[in-house]
Amino acid sequence: MDMLKKYLISLVVVTLFSSSTLSAYSLQEAMKEALDTNPTIQERLKNFRATQQDLHVAESEYYPSLDLRASVGHNEAGNLKSGSGSDWNHNVASKSYNNYESSLTLTQNIFDGFSTTHKVDFEEAQILSAAYKYLEVSNDVAFKMTDAYLNVLSSYELVGTARENVQINETIYNKVKDLFESGLTTDSEVKKIQSTLSLARSNLTVQKNNARDAEFKYRRVLGRLPDVREMQRPILDIQMPTSMQRAALYSVENNPSLLVSRYNIKGAQSLHKQTKKEYYPSLDMELTQMYNDSDEAPNGFDTPDDRFRARLVLNYNLFRGGADKANIQKHVSKINQEIEIQRTLKREVIEGLDLSWNAYNMIEDQLKDLREYRQFSEKTLELYKEEYDLGRRSLLDLLSAQNDVINSRSQIIKAEYDFMFAQYRVLDAMGLLVVAVNGTADEFTSKVNLYGDDDAREILDTIPTKLDVDEDNIVDNIDLCDNSLEGNNIMPYGCKKLKYDSDFDGISDDMDECPSTVVGAEVNSKGCELDSDGDGVVDRLDECANTPIGYGVNKSGCTNLVTMQISFKKGSSALPENIEKRVGEFADYMKKHPNIKAKVVGHTSRTSVSGEKYNLNLSKQRAKIVEKELNKFGIHIDRLSADGKGFSEPVADNETLEGRVQNRRVEIELIRDNEEEL
Repeated sequence: MDMLKKYLISLVVVTLFSSSTLSAYSLQEAMKEALDTNPTIQERLKNFRATQQDLHVAESEYYPSLDLRASVGHNEAGNLKSGSGSDWNHNVASKSYNNYESSLTLTQNIFDGFSTTHKVDFEEAQILSAAYKYLEVSNDVAFKMTDAYLNVLSSYELVGTARENVQINETIYNKVKDLFESGLTTDSEVKKIQSTLSLARSNLTVQKNNARDAEFKYRRVLGRLPDVREMQRPILDIQMPTSMQRAALYSVENNPSLLVSRYNIKGAQSLHKQTKKEYYPSLDMELTQMYNDSDEAPNGFDTPDDRFRARLVLNYNLFRGGADKANIQKHVSKINQEIEIQRTLKREVIEGLDLSWNAYNMIEDQLKDLREYRQFSEKTLELYKEEYDLGRRSLLDLLSAQNDVINSRSQIIKAEYDFMFAQYRVLDAMGLLVVAVNGTADEFTSKVNLYGDDDAREILDTIPTKLDVDEDNIVDNIDLCDNSLEGNNIMPYGCKKLKYDSDFDGISDDMDECPSTVVGAEVNSKGCELDSDGDGVVDRLDECANTPIGYGVNKSGCTNLVTMQISFKKGSSALPENIEKRVGEFADYMKKHPNIKAKVVGHTSRTSVSGEKYNLNLSKQRAKIVEKELNKFGIHIDRLSADGKGFSEPVADNETLEGRVQNRRVEIELIRDNEEEL
């Protein structure tokens, strides 16, 4: 098959996502980092720790309170009576003195209508609700991270397909243009392929825009732009549920949103019980030690007061205008409200699971049809190409078949990622997404005391003093990437300067000498496609690998002309001794390709006295000599033929000695059988 046919039906292999990436950044690593750094998750973690302190506040009511009261002051006073008589005397002199008062009171609640007990129950439920809210948000961020990661990968694979489509259309355009310039096709076909090429370039721009959008959504979750060269398509190796019903039953028991609602209901029930405290009296024990005194003064205030007082204090409201009853009824409604919220959430979880499960099953079936579509469209394109070369198909037919191939590949890329995402959606609804990707969720659930030790209760937040969470020396309020990796390549706006790889060959654009490499091609350190045998045809298109150096090849990389520069003496057809090795090497090449035949053509140089007939015979003699030599090396005479061209086809200037030496040569034209596949 020729170069164009092989190019058109080549499969897309995106080296960007291969395992050979130097420093791969997997979905597992991205998710783990998002769980550790995403501000939404961190806010829920701080809320959990704040709620823990609410429990301590509630529990403090079980303990006594100890209050110290002390005062010191200056007083102005006087006798209001003139003596022992009963008449008032308002003209007595004023008296002044200093005094101090102090008391120490211990208060212990004995009974408060079970208010503290139910308040503690409420706060414990709130802690669990906050813990599962943290879990809920963590799962949501993990889900968004998965979605963003897959979107970046799929969008760049679609860019690769769109780029390949442009390259295919450019190849067809160049061929059609050559045919038009040779008068073998019409201008309308040139215009048609030009319009198709323009559309392909437009579609490539659209896909590039989609890829950039995917990068920005990725940054929204992780806090920095992705380095696409390090990413790789994830492999989901997990046993999925056997039925939607099993998955749904697991979800309604373990989905974090429903667990949050469950503990919100318990909290509402505890608050309802706490409001009934108003129907009970409260009983407190008070112990008070007082010590009051003043400076000695004839005013009746200089007697020390050193008293101890122990008492029980009962408080009982007898009537509050129906407020207590209304408050209790309000919390009954709150309980029902939380129950309805849970029912709504359950329906949403089941709906999400239904949609995900349906997509999981339908896309799996769709992929089977799409793979057949791709197989048949590629075969159709191959056949159309052969028929087009024979004049049985129009360019429009060829382009239509090509569009089917590109469309099938794009559809498969989308469907494969949609299928993978549908599986992740099912796991997310079941609350198993983090476990499925990371293998365990212990590291982040232990932060809120779920399924682990109680160590998290000892973690206390501190007041932040440096608002630069990623420590890149760019303060958070102007940091566009507040989760930058360590390194010295941080720009003034807080983001690391990424090296883009427009053709996804693993070589960044600033180092890529071939920035439009075909997707999937192997490249060297300069970003250019490999040409292992150095014949000028890259390995991807080379149908004849390991061509000897110096052999002329066609567009498929197969030898079609071998020039043997033989220093024949002037007027001689005798082979020099040093040419035997080269003839032997060519004989070995023919043995490796038994369907090749060789036509040996001799040439001569020309001077002002050269005769045409003489030189024609001399060139034929030279060709015959090489033919016999090849036969000696084991090449059957049926595969060989010889002819001469005289001096009619010079390759250099016959006016110079060097030119005449180059023209005294033998060329070998190679003829391949049609059925040969090299």
